[in-house]
Amino acid sequence: MHKFSFLLLLAILSCTPEPKGTQFLFALETTGTYSVQMRDEVGEFIVLDTLELKGNDAFMVQFDTARIISFLPLKGELPVIHAVVGPNSKKLTISKDGFISGDAENNWLGAQRKMQLDLIDYTDSMDAIKSTYVDSNTFVGLEALNNAYYAYADGYRQRILDSLQQHPERLSNLLTIYHRIGQQPALDYAVDRELLQGMYQKLQNAYPGSPDVTTYAMWLGKYEEMLAFTAEVEAAEAKFQPGHPFPELKLETPEGQSVHIKRMSLEDQTIAVWASWCSGCRNELRMTADQGRQEEWIYLSIDGLPQQRSPLAEWYGALQEDKLGGTHLSDLMGSRSRIISGLGITELPVYFKVKDGVITDRSSSIQTLN
Repeated sequence: MHKFSFLLLLAILSCTPEPKGTQFLFALETTGTYSVQMRDEVGEFIVLDTLELKGNDAFMVQFDTARIISFLPLKGELPVIHAVVGPNSKKLTISKDGFISGDAENNWLGAQRKMQLDLIDYTDSMDAIKSTYVDSNTFVGLEALNNAYYAYADGYRQRILDSLQQHPERLSNLLTIYHRIGQQPALDYAVDRELLQGMYQKLQNAYPGSPDVTTYAMWLGKYEEMLAFTAEVEAAEAKFQPGHPFPELKLETPEGQSVHIKRMSLEDQTIAVWASWCSGCRNELRMTADQGRQEEWIYLSIDGLPQQRSPLAEWYGALQEDKLGGTHLSDLMGSRSRIISGLGITELPVYFKVKDGVITDRSSSIQTLN
């Protein structure tokens, strides 16, 4: 574990000896207050201090190894700023537009932020142009606009990939990954997995024991688990189709009673997979309930954390509000529910008809359910 020390200084700069550590010079024209944070040894954010900006401000911090620190606004219209600070970083500047610069790591962080803002502006301008086509009889221009966007997006993604490939040891790349993973047009873990995994060894060699590298390892583990879960869901979706036995599941009622769905107990059964937050599910199920068609149904809910703050209350409240009869079961595990992985649920709602323990129909709509 690397020990660290830090020195905080807020002052108008004057002619003084060159200070030790990393010096931040703020040219922001907006006043306000920052919370200065970094990761600890288990990946949790800790607060170093608060920084009040009044104009011509300076901030100093000193570490014995490279660290990522973040300036998060507490008061005022201040930009979020991230920086890489280490023994070799001496002077970093925050421009009036909120872009950081001063060395290779932080120049890239500033460039990243500008790229993201430029992409947002570009997307907004494209949307504004496309809105003019609403009443048009010709849509030739739309294809040209889409092609222009995809070309821009491909260039944006390639610029990020270039940095990951050419400089895999840069801590600044971690912020690109965290902010752009899963957000088109940048990174996709399933596509870029080999590159992202390879970066870990480079970072570990460059910064052994770094909390930021430890956090990255945890992040990789999370996405590996998500990838494995997705593969399990896809395999189950292909498997549990008409003609295949319905799987056995152990779930609970809203009252906490454990229920084991045994395959051979399903003689002639309709099973609905839904969630209280799924408005389309509730509208369709409510209509069916009004027709009195679901008293013998089994409802499998994928309510749960982290999507909902109070999944049990929201689940139970939906049952009461929609007056749904039948048997209601869940494990309240949300996106990691055994219902999802056990049945291969990739959309909601999903309905099953089961006869003598065997699936006879699987559909996303009651109207098409045999």
